[in-house]
Amino acid sequence: MSLTITNKTKSKCSKYEFSIYEHTLTLPDLDNYILDILYDETKLNYLFQVNEPLKKDDRIKQLQRFIGNPFRNREEKVLDSEIRQNIKDNESKQSYYTFFAEALLARLNIDFIDNKLITGVVSIGDNISVTGHGADACMYSDDILVLGEAKFYGELYGGAYKITNDTSFISKLEDFIARINGTNNVVLKGINGDITTKTEDEIKKTPLILTGFVLHTIENPITKYEKSYNLVDKINIKDFSSDYKIHLYHLPIESKNDLIFKAQRVALDLIIKEKGL
Repeated sequence: MSLTITNKTKSKCSKYEFSIYEHTLTLPDLDNYILDILYDETKLNYLFQVNEPLKKDDRIKQLQRFIGNPFRNREEKVLDSEIRQNIKDNESKQSYYTFFAEALLARLNIDFIDNKLITGVVSIGDNISVTGHGADACMYSDDILVLGEAKFYGELYGGAYKITNDTSFISKLEDFIARINGTNNVVLKGINGDITTKTEDEIKKTPLILTGFVLHTIENPITKYEKSYNLVDKINIKDFSSDYKIHLYHLPIESKNDLIFKAQRVALDLIIKEKGL
């Protein structure tokens, strides 16, 4: 494992933590490591279709999630200059950056929290057959439930502030806590369609972690991070159970735009290889 988690601070109430993913890699090697663990065919397939055999078409479609829409189905013709222009044109649009950070967070949750975690949705008080209104994205196993929020920013404080002050992040846990009291059932639906129903008592006994993750450009001096670490004391969750945890993590990289360029270039090359072009 090339990354390790080092705790940097705990809130005054000791309920919330802020940690950094540390490593001994050079920054270019860190980019390569991130793409290796994301694009590994077995690991990527696990994120999208648990326990389903990987077919060539599946592999191509999964990798196409990581390239710009204008590049799909013309991968062999895409020039580096087109990728950089696409990044420049869409720099203010957060959808790709958020998707990339969420995919990396899911991979790190599996690697560091529970290797049996699968992606899915959680719905309280209803039986769901499809992802519907009121269902939150989550990861879960038989032993744990994980709700997450990921940001990809040019600097740590912007991403950390957005997470800790975003009502959607705080309300995820507050809403979960409020709604499980007196509910008939909590439904967990995996990305593969499997549905698990838990009673109120069962779900209350299931440990829950709310993870906030910021992928960001490295800052010097790193003492600038202290301002972000102090944000854990701004978190205030109503009726917070001692069985629940909030863990904030961050991973500094060399360059936000350079990583996104590499992510698309590598994905394109892998698709070209799969297609035999």
